[in-house]
Amino acid sequence: MNRSAFDPGVNETSGDLIDLVESLNVPLQRLSEIAATANERYDVYPLVIGKKKRWIEAPRDKLKQLQRRLLDSVFYRLVPHESAHGFVRGRSIVSNARRHCGRRWVVTMDIRDFFPSIGAERVNRQLLSLPMTDAEREIVVKLVTRNARLPQGAPTSPHLANLVSRRLDIRLRRLADEAGWTYTRYADDLAFSGEGRPKQLIRIVEQIIQDEGFQPARQKTRVMSRHQRQIVTGLIVNEKVALPRPKRRLLRAMLHRLRSTNEPLSSLPDIRVIHGHLALATFIDPDGYRETCNQVAQLIEGRCSFV
Repeated sequence: MNRSAFDPGVNETSGDLIDLVESLNVPLQRLSEIAATANERYDVYPLVIGKKKRWIEAPRDKLKQLQRRLLDSVFYRLVPHESAHGFVRGRSIVSNARRHCGRRWVVTMDIRDFFPSIGAERVNRQLLSLPMTDAEREIVVKLVTRNARLPQGAPTSPHLANLVSRRLDIRLRRLADEAGWTYTRYADDLAFSGEGRPKQLIRIVEQIIQDEGFQPARQKTRVMSRHQRQIVTGLIVNEKVALPRPKRRLLRAMLHRLRSTNEPLSSLPDIRVIHGHLALATFIDPDGYRETCNQVAQLIEGRCSFV
């Protein structure tokens, strides 16, 4: 029997046998050599954000190119659960947050060491339904793991983590539906909203997380009532999706400086940062920020002409 027919953690796919050599445009012998030395083909460095430090394992160019081809030609044949909003085409932090607006309770939880806790065997299990040989699948797994686990920094890791988390998503979605809650996940961030009892929900969710081979980061669990500021993936969701006040202040400060100085763009804070903040604000509230976008575009155009 096809394993995907009875295992909710496996996607079902169809099609002819994947020609790995054709898909990656690399001879099989060369792929085997790269796979055998994949662990050494990374640059490892710390990323410090505030008090938080993560170790990034960034694949070097040749391996990164192969991983991107695998992602586009092979892995995207498998689709994450609909509750997953991180690193999924057509979904975002906004679509994730929007599901939780106007609720009595919002509960957010976190999975500890999300990528590193996913081992090579779990990745291999997700690829069983793809039409490739055992030998090819073994090569593929080696190409996308480092030291037999998902590296944080590889372009393939987010999608593969979503696939491995599919059964977790199914179980948490079923729990939420039965208890009258809404559930979404953005990478390692879990969000629930509803009218029920948060403590009872949290206890069951933690057990399911552990059952599925992960560990909850209990110190990051947040319970927010409608009388407090409710935040999901960094966005306010009390009534509608909105930018938190500090981000709005930062955006106003950036725009004020852009409007009030004749300095050349090269001497201003990175203009791409302004674009990034404004793009997020416009994505959340297109009507509210349309005029601001037009003004910024005119300022930049005028500044370029002045230079």
